[in-house]
Amino acid sequence: MKIIYRHISILFLAIIFLAGCSKSDDPASPDMADDSDYKADPKISEIFPSVALANGYIYIKGENFGTKTSSVNVFFKSRATSQQIAGIIELIEQSKITVRVPANIDTSPQGNDIVVKTPKGTTTNTTTQVYGVTSSAFGNNLLAGKGLIGRVYELPANTAKLPDFATMQVKSMVLAPNLDVSTRSFSDGFPGVPGGLVEWFGIRFDGKLVVTEAGEYSFTLGSDDGSKLYIDDKLVVDADGTHGYYEVTSTKVALTAGDHKLRVDYFQGPRYNIAMRLFWTKPTGAKVIIPAESIKLPDSF
Repeated sequence: MKIIYRHISILFLAIIFLAGCSKSDDPASPDMADDSDYKADPKISEIFPSVALANGYIYIKGENFGTKTSSVNVFFKSRATSQQIAGIIELIEQSKITVRVPANIDTSPQGNDIVVKTPKGTTTNTTTQVYGVTSSAFGNNLLAGKGLIGRVYELPANTAKLPDFATMQVKSMVLAPNLDVSTRSFSDGFPGVPGGLVEWFGIRFDGKLVVTEAGEYSFTLGSDDGSKLYIDDKLVVDADGTHGYYEVTSTKVALTAGDHKLRVDYFQGPRYNIAMRLFWTKPTGAKVIIPAESIKLPDSF
């Protein structure tokens, strides 16, 4: 009888032990003690900015992110290879995540999708392409949410004017705070353009122009070779063709206070020099390079 009682006691203790171990002890598993933070699958409503500078930051807005960094993962999923690279979560709230961009983010022109994984589920945002860049093209003087996104294209030799970039394959991406590339030797290259591509290439820059003072503005493009400026999808300056550096100034453009769509198309033809500069003259001011503070990243492009 004692032996039976002993076996029953051992069995009872074993049941208690197994019940206590029923929760996962895997350190990689989500912390289920905080499961009350995750009442539903995560949702992503906005990702900003759409260009991710290596070791910089992006911000993810949405729902059901929780508040504990150890329970959530954010991945940059390459559209070219499907490889997922983890970002570092710096700050997390129920509706916002601040993520440090991995140093080895994929920089292919196809971009990346953002994946958020919580103990409740996983969501992948496929509506906002996040483009990885390893440098800002003009140093690291970028302001949060500011700048121009540039798509680089390789052109056929003897291209004499700006092509239709919309029909061409993007070779790489660059990020610029503004446009102030003074005349330099073609062998020095254009900031951010891949090494070896020093002639016969084009760049389409997209951003938003921030106007704080309503009124009539004039804009000046200085380039070597051709360039065009569009504001709110309207051609404002045409300096197309192969030529040395010269400047073309627009007629007066009436602008309301607020953000305006900004696009600059540029191409470099034959050697020997490269230049691309964008100026404005405010209603009450002199001609100056448009400062970085007055150019925002585009919502999409």
